Amino acid sequence: MKKSLFLLLVALMATTVSVNAQKRKTQRRQTAAKTVTYPQRDADFLPNYRLQSTGSFSLYDDNRQYVTLASPDFKGHVLQRNMNRKQIRLRQLSCRENDITDEEYWFERNNLSPIFSVYKNEPTPQVRPRLRVDTDGYSVVTYGPYWVEATKLAVCDTELKNVYKAYDFSVAVMPPGINEVCGLGGVDYVMIEGNIMYVSHQTYSDYKKGDMGRGGYLSAIDMRTDEIIWTTKPKTSNCHFEIVGNSIICGYGNSFERDFLYVVDKFSGQRVQTIPLKKAASYIIEKDGKVYVRTYSFDYVFTY
Repeated sequence: MKKSLFLLLVALMATTVSVNAQKRKTQRRQTAAKTVTYPQRDADFLPNYRLQSTGSFSLYDDNRQYVTLASPDFKGHVLQRNMNRKQIRLRQLSCRENDITDEEYWFERNNLSPIFSVYKNEPTPQVRPRLRVDTDGYSVVTYGPYWVEATKLAVCDTELKNVYKAYDFSVAVMPPGINEVCGLGGVDYVMIEGNIMYVSHQTYSDYKKGDMGRGGYLSAIDMRTDEIIWTTKPKTSNCHFEIVGNSIICGYGNSFERDFLYVVDKFSGQRVQTIPLKKAASYIIEKDGKVYVRTYSFDYVFTY
């Protein structure tokens, strides 16, 4: 009897995996033609812009109206840089090996605060909040079956009572040519400044072909019009990032790739500085003129 129940459970799990894979293939076929059309103009960056409420917010409600963002070209679409907008330039102060498991001590030693909160063990598998980021007077909550596969997000007030915007990035993290999904794609991190939402995307890979050179990227979205203003080159960001002045500090790396820290012009999406790292960045936090970068086994401090 126990053996029969076990075999039945295995069969059900296999069926669930197969059904989910089929849903993804169907979604890719349906959305393959929906590629982004970039606005033929420079973006308007309005630091004092505020969103208006579109209704009440419920953490476990997935019936809200999402704006599905179209697929970028995954090659990068950057704007022309305004050279009068000064960008920061990072200078390394220190690099020391850490104990890998001493992450909490790293926050405490440098008097840093956590930059997001994680929802754990949520009871509703169909509507799972994953990450909450407090940014520019809003709270952004990401949704997905796994934390690193959060393909939807909602922008709401910090008391989680009113929703302002809701976006679906499931197409924006699925490069063309993916036949057998491998790895997890979704929203890594989000920051808002005025009317612009900056998003770090981790893209899906193919089981046989990998990410085909179209790994994680940053995008800037005008929330007034829901347009993607720019996207960086691929392999620019797949972790938390920080905005300092006119610049975004982000990082990209994987086990079998070289690891880098980048400074990106937040107005154009162009990389303006590239710094090799020994390991991929996990946290990037600015405080009092210093930038603290935590990686798997090394801790960096930069100034600018």
